[in-house]
Amino acid sequence: MWENKDALYIKKMEDICFAKEPWSLEAVKSALQRQDVVYKLVYDETKAPIGYFIAAALFEEAELYRIGVIPEKRGMGYGKKLMDDLLKNCPQKTEKIFLEVRESNTAAIRLYESYGFKETGRRKNYYGNESALNYMLKIDNG
Repeated sequence: MWENKDALYIKKMEDICFAKEPWSLEAVKSALQRQDVVYKLVYDETKAPIGYFIAAALFEEAELYRIGVIPEKRGMGYGKKLMDDLLKNCPQKTEKIFLEVRESNTAAIRLYESYGFKETGRRKNYYGNESALNYMLKIDNG
């Protein structure tokens, strides 16, 4: 169950992490209200929210919509914690997780690939003059 304060925290981090194309508060709330959405916030040692993910999981597939850590907390393991939480919070029946990432976001690409995500395609000029890379992770639930 989502809380309004979570939506406000996420919106604030959206504006910082995705300054070029942040989601609106309405978009954040709309996503959090969906039955198929899982999300998680991560907090620093002062209990301040510093990162989050939003994903949808339906049937055997999940899609990571957003993951972000505020710039001053990057490189400190919070992105890995969020990815661990994503994998823990996807339904047991999830077989594949999909995501898109800017081709210039090398830190995120390294993180995804460290979890076994494989590039499956490219959307040329998806972000204006920059392409999006499509990634997929196959999960072995056996």
